Amino acid sequence: MTAIDNPFDGEAARLQGQENITEQQARDCVVLRYLKVGDTRALAHWLEAAYCPGEPVRRLLSFMLQPVREDVGDPDKTYAFSLEVVPFELKAKRRDGKRGAPRNPVSDERNQTIYDYYVRRMAEVGAGGYESVITDLFTLLGPDIKESAIREAIKARSPKSGL
Repeated sequence: MTAIDNPFDGEAARLQGQENITEQQARDCVVLRYLKVGDTRALAHWLEAAYCPGEPVRRLLSFMLQPVREDVGDPDKTYAFSLEVVPFELKAKRRDGKRGAPRNPVSDERNQTIYDYYVRRMAEVGAGGYESVITDLFTLLGPDIKESAIREAIKARSPKSGL
């Protein structure tokens, strides 16, 4: 263990001696204790020193980053972890002073995929095939993705197209 020059290493060293556990387990205990009160300092301190969190820490971080999740079988259904399991949520916040919501990488990727398919199909179909390619895309992707979203994704001037 490193020299004890901070409260995190001190607590981990104490736990390691008292509980007869490994350094990894002691660090995981400290990080879990801090995360459960909404404090990420212990995690950040050790991540800089090549700490690899154990499964309990990774699971809690996953829950904190996404406490409300969609049901895999039914995307309309969601479930949230109880406040006892996940008392704090980790949220990304803008620090650049810009207003508005940040770009959504999932939507950006979906729009890029739609655009790429559109370009390939237009090369195959040729001039005048715009409407038929959009119909093909809607048949392929609908009803989850609406025709208007497809049209927006292929517009070159659209900020949503990412082009």
